[in-house]
Amino acid sequence: MCPKQAEAYTFLALEPHLSEQSFVMLPALKQFRKTTSTGFQNIILSFSGRNETFLEVNIGVRHHAVEEIAQQFLDNLPEFRQEANTLVVSIGKLADTKYFRYKINCQDDIQHCAQQIMDFMHERGFHFLNESGSLANLNKIFNEHPQLPVKYLYNQIHRCFKGIIVARMCHHPQFVPLVETYFEVLQRLGAPERTLMEYDRLANYLLHYCPN
Repeated sequence: MCPKQAEAYTFLALEPHLSEQSFVMLPALKQFRKTTSTGFQNIILSFSGRNETFLEVNIGVRHHAVEEIAQQFLDNLPEFRQEANTLVVSIGKLADTKYFRYKINCQDDIQHCAQQIMDFMHERGFHFLNESGSLANLNKIFNEHPQLPVKYLYNQIHRCFKGIIVARMCHHPQFVPLVETYFEVLQRLGAPERTLMEYDRLANYLLHYCPN
């Protein structure tokens, strides 16, 4: 079974289960999405392979207020800014299983795969999505240990930008020290000069920003 067939059948296999949880199938964006009061949650399916098909599943949340600021200062293409996640993590990484992917060779594999995905979502996935989307929890995720990488984000440079945005929105008492810490982290990560300039521009913007 080629990846295109596996993708189409897997979306159809998952749709009845995820629609019960208010997720809408968006195959053009390779995901299921649920609108929330602050943004959206999504379940992203990534297929690869030739003779056999491999599926990696990522789950994530978008907080619109955070991203509306962040995307003005990040290097994402304009057409992708409205789709950017605030957090995103693979099922494997969330379960502490590195490089985990599902293998699909036939129709039976698709049904088995869909069931495993839903089992995981009910055991851990939906809880993670529901808990991590609030500003208070985002603040804990991003800013509790600013010197350490965040497990729930692939781009640690973007984490520094989003970390200070969330901190400002939450009236973090250590906002200014956090700004300085993340600048040091960016330097350690080898961020280019343009990125450092954009970070500095963001920090200055946030100093005059009045969160509700």
